[in-house]
Amino acid sequence: MPTTSETIQYDTFLTLTIKNYSKELQKNFLKYRPGVMVLMDDYGKKDTRGGRVWQGIAEYGTNSNVKFFSGADTFAQEPSQTAQPIQYNWRYLGGTVSMTRTEMLENSGPVALADIAETRVNQTLRTMNMILGNEIYSDGTNYGGQTIIGLQTGIATNATTSLGGLDPASFPFWRNSYRTSCGSFIANGVNGTANDYVLSMFNSCTDGSFDRPTAIISDQATWEYYNHTNIQEVRYIREGGKGNTADLSFQALEYQGMKWYWDRQCPSGTMYFLNSNYVHFMTDPRFTFEWTEPLSYPNQLAYTRIVGLRLALVYKSRMFLGVANGWSA
Repeated sequence: MPTTSETIQYDTFLTLTIKNYSKELQKNFLKYRPGVMVLMDDYGKKDTRGGRVWQGIAEYGTNSNVKFFSGADTFAQEPSQTAQPIQYNWRYLGGTVSMTRTEMLENSGPVALADIAETRVNQTLRTMNMILGNEIYSDGTNYGGQTIIGLQTGIATNATTSLGGLDPASFPFWRNSYRTSCGSFIANGVNGTANDYVLSMFNSCTDGSFDRPTAIISDQATWEYYNHTNIQEVRYIREGGKGNTADLSFQALEYQGMKWYWDRQCPSGTMYFLNSNYVHFMTDPRFTFEWTEPLSYPNQLAYTRIVGLRLALVYKSRMFLGVANGWSA
């Protein structure tokens, strides 16, 4: 069986890899998938309150007691209904990094061992990212229902099912905008010959001033349709140069002052209009890429460490979110 010194040697290299590249690894996690990058919002939304569910408030409505008045007019005293509680289950995403005793012997030099450790850490994070990227567009039923509630349910076409504990049938404000069967982008896309469903959806997701979409994510083909309509004056925006997202490599087009990304994991012919104030990942900094101690198992000459991420995809106001699908050339 391996000696204690051999376990420490492997763990030392892996620990140093994690320590030296911890911020880089988190940044790389955002770099692999546009959807993850946009909704993770540079890990800006954090919660450490614990519990099995994340709890928040959905604000809506107006105060009916507000009015113009004169003299000694009376005011109604009834409390105004202003908010409803919402909640989403915390979810856990994890993966492993392992190395066998034979690999330690075959990569016995410090540099070789460090290289293979770093490579496998990156491979694990890329895989976690790919899975999370897929689940962003799911309906929330995969992995035995242990996954996040994806955009297929959260920003749905004709939303009728409960989300966050609120039923859209009882609360009409708890419905997002949607348009199906958009058809030809030339006819119905940006500056279309017949309609402009993109502008119409953008306006439907605003309140006319402050609340407006912050990003669009679509499939590759729809992004290219838009690129083609702007080929003479297209403006490309590349992530980088601000805050902690420097060096990210996604290329975006500009639309109405926001960024339009394409994601190969986005369903074909689909555009999502997102507002990072109302849909985003919530992370727990106590369990954001948390690593276990090295683990060894009976009858195996191998060592493993497990990495975990605690998160929830939360929707705070659906009325400022939208989806348009069924696009073709």
